[in-house]
Amino acid sequence: MTHLLSTPNGFSLLGWRKFGLAALITWLLPAVLAGIALVLQWLLGSRDWGDGFLMLWVMTVLLLYSPALSWFALVVAVPLVWALMQRGWFGWIPALLIGMALGAALAFIVGNDAMVTFGAAQIALLRAVVGRLCPPAVTAVA
Repeated sequence: MTHLLSTPNGFSLLGWRKFGLAALITWLLPAVLAGIALVLQWLLGSRDWGDGFLMLWVMTVLLLYSPALSWFALVVAVPLVWALMQRGWFGWIPALLIGMALGAALAFIVGNDAMVTFGAAQIALLRAVVGRLCPPAVTAVA
């Protein structure tokens, strides 16, 4: 049942401090990982290996710049995540749906349809980090 439900009143178990830490990790982790990947790609010279590796480099650069765009989705997601966690509906499926909806809004603003995927991944990552920081807050009670 964790795909759809979470613990009712789960945000009270989590608290604002841990949620802020989870949002900060979710916001900056993709850029840190992309920075490491970009350094490795630069050291290996993978941009010159062909079109597939060039696309990998482009996606890595896009992830590196993601904090400049993703703050919008996180700010809008906070009240939605709070409401869903309080009602016990912050499972994986609602998290992905929120991420896709916020990614679609960002895609409309930016003009890049890839933002839908990034939005879904970001809120799913937020769900995973929240589950790691406070497992009782997202464990569904049957």
